[in-house]
Amino acid sequence: MNHTLKIDGVYLEYGLSKILTSVYVKCETGNIVGLLGRNGSGKSSLLKIVFGSLLAQSKSVILDENSQLPPFSTQISYLPQSELIPSFITIDKALQLFKIDKQEIIDVFPDAKDLMALRPSQLSGGMLRIIETMLILNTSAKFCLLDEPFTGIMPVHVDTLKEYMQFKKKSKGIILTDHLYRHVLSLSDTLYVLANGKTYIVNDEQQLISRGYIKE
Repeated sequence: MNHTLKIDGVYLEYGLSKILTSVYVKCETGNIVGLLGRNGSGKSSLLKIVFGSLLAQSKSVILDENSQLPPFSTQISYLPQSELIPSFITIDKALQLFKIDKQEIIDVFPDAKDLMALRPSQLSGGMLRIIETMLILNTSAKFCLLDEPFTGIMPVHVDTLKEYMQFKKKSKGIILTDHLYRHVLSLSDTLYVLANGKTYIVNDEQQLISRGYIKE
């Protein structure tokens, strides 16, 4: 059964600064939705609002046309830009807390096998990001929000992670943002750019230029 997540009517302001004013994003299971935007455009804020960790002046987050999802719904999992796994527990313990089978990660990234007994500070930034992203992709949530999942990851591992996202989208909807925009372009079934507080559907790089995201 396909599921649909609709994000609409998002309005966020800080003092006199209007960050998000007219946002609409639709994501269905079986699809990857890319979200691009220049630094400071509000991409991370939008994902936090959808997840529930940031309050907006208004928002509508609807699953399958039924009702507004409450904050921190189990139907949505979220990878923040900041570290996800607490520094004082091991990787193995974190996976247990999230009810994730560590073999799901080891099968895709065999090097992770020797890291399970370590704490986050003992891992390279890239490997920690891989494990955190894999953790989120393997939750039971119908939708995953991924904020900068490719940060610090070696190109060969980025390719592996992209392949895994394509596999996981068979049963999930994924909303993805990353400053490595070509990876987002190659993965996305639908692509939005966030500019001037609004979202716009784009179909090619020329439209990213016209919206001011990249230069000619």
